[in-house]
Parts: sequence; structure tokens; C-alpha cells
Amino acid sequence: MALLHVAAVLDPEVKNTRLQAWADPFTWNDILAMLRRLYTDHKYVDNLPESPQLSITTDLTQSLGLLKKWAGQNGWRNLEQTVVDNMEPIIALERK
Repeated sequence: MALLHVAAVLDPEVKNTRLQAWADPFTWNDILAMLRRLYTDHKYVDNLPESPQLSITTDLTQSLGLLKKWAGQNGWRNLEQTVVDNMEPIIALERK
């Protein structure tokens, strides 16, 4: 998402625009399932009580277009890779 913010600042065609930046819906239980699968040597809290997911739609054409134009990125990064990217520094600190 930071890439989208930088692209919006640099792109002369983006003026007074509110850019949306979300991909597929997920719950914290989805994240927990990924963590359990990816990092089997850790213990995690039990699944949280299910709550209704928000159902929101919007036009993402401009946001996705900026990612393509400024970074050559086709669409959003997937959730699992984002989880891994955020967990790796934490895991590295634990190993020290």
C-alpha cells in the first residue's frame, strides 16, 4: 500500500482523489490459520469468535492502474505474502 501512496504523490494525474486500497476480505482467523501453517513452532491463540465480514465494494481501477504504471505490479500482493513479509523481521528477532 505504501507504493500506492508514493505513486499517488508522484503522478500528475492524481489530484484531490481518495484512492481505495483493499483486496479480498479476510478475518483474523484466516491470518491465524496462515501463521499456524507457516510457523509451526509457535503457539497461537485459539480462533476468535466469528464476526460478520464487511461487504464493501468500490471502483479500484485508478488504484490498480497506479500500481501497474509506477511499479509494473498487476494487482494487489496476496495476503499470505504480506503476512510473511510482516512476520519475517519478528521471527528474525526471536532467533537472535
